[in-house]
Amino acid sequence: MPRFNRKNIDRKTNKPSPVRSEGLGADRILNRADQTRRDDDVIRSAQRTIYDIDYAIKWYVENEIQPQITANKNLVNVPVIFANGEKWDNVRRLGYIRDEKGMLQSPLLMLKRNSMQERDNRKSLDVNRTLPDNRLIFKSKYNSRNRYEDELFPIPTNPKQNTEKIYVVDIPKYVTIEYDMLLWCDFTTQMNELVDQILPYGRFAWGNEQNRYETAIGNFSFETVNTVGEDRLVRATVPLTVQGTLLSDQETKISTLKKMYSIKKLVFQTVVDVNENIFNTTTIPQQLLDKSQTIAGGGSVIVNGGGTSTTVDSNSMTYLIGLVDKTATYVSATTVTVAGTPKINPSTLGYASVNEFDVYVNGQYIDKAVYTWTPNENTTQTIVFDTSILGYDILNTDTVIVNGRWA
Repeated sequence: MPRFNRKNIDRKTNKPSPVRSEGLGADRILNRADQTRRDDDVIRSAQRTIYDIDYAIKWYVENEIQPQITANKNLVNVPVIFANGEKWDNVRRLGYIRDEKGMLQSPLLMLKRNSMQERDNRKSLDVNRTLPDNRLIFKSKYNSRNRYEDELFPIPTNPKQNTEKIYVVDIPKYVTIEYDMLLWCDFTTQMNELVDQILPYGRFAWGNEQNRYETAIGNFSFETVNTVGEDRLVRATVPLTVQGTLLSDQETKISTLKKMYSIKKLVFQTVVDVNENIFNTTTIPQQLLDKSQTIAGGGSVIVNGGGTSTTVDSNSMTYLIGLVDKTATYVSATTVTVAGTPKINPSTLGYASVNEFDVYVNGQYIDKAVYTWTPNENTTQTIVFDTSILGYDILNTDTVIVNGRWA
């Protein structure tokens, strides 16, 4: 897709045009690998707006502080309102608020938002760019891809690798919001009661449930209006400094909450090609010896050779390099015996074959076509030589060594 096209283009009605595109390759904007369904989960997109902060402050004053005054020997709850345009205009012109019938509204507590700015100690140097690691990551304990198994009557299936459902949320914006809290009462004693109730809550976290913000109470300014022909009014103003956070549902037309699944398994496999099956010889290929550090570190190597593919891990490597010499005992001119049992091959789970042993007579290698021997589970192995091919008889003074993979 040409880079000058909008990112929120409707792909069903506005397909990429080959004429306008820089190439006919994959769409640079639409990457299906990043697309994950959100209509099948119950996780709401993270969102915190200015309204949430306003509501939190007003809710805390009404439900936690619960301001009250004494009027006619009775406790009266002080109404809490938020200043909209019309109400604030009345305050500026008259200094107080009247209801629809012209009655002075007192007592009353009014909140008004004055300003908002980003906190200097939390500003990012990468202006207008979201850092790759500037995210909050949450993992779900269960998801539809990892279903629970029946422990009483388990169904035999191949074990699946588990994945985690991950939600990635942008870091919110840290802001400082300034409010004015205006208090109206009829008498100074009532105002004193209100101040006594509000002042102890300075530096508390104001809000409800998870919607809470540190709030600092400033200096109280008192004013008494006692004009001839007007209602007497006692008024106080106190600034509130709220340390809040803001996070939109979308930023630059991109959702701030992304859902993804962790990969099931990531394997880097090493493959070695050799000339023959590694279990048909006592010689270990140099290519495999070069990967011994990988195997010793807990890895594995795939060896291809002789029409077979074998995975060599630490157990198989120990089996391959574990060559031991055993001295044979003379029996006759054609027969010798060896006290020992072949090792069990960790790949085939059978005993080592005759190809995994070498026979030497007086230090000379003897070809396997010269003798007959099938390694077995017995503790004594019998080797019979064909002297017609060997060209001489086995003597009692000859030294016969069998080198191979003995248990």
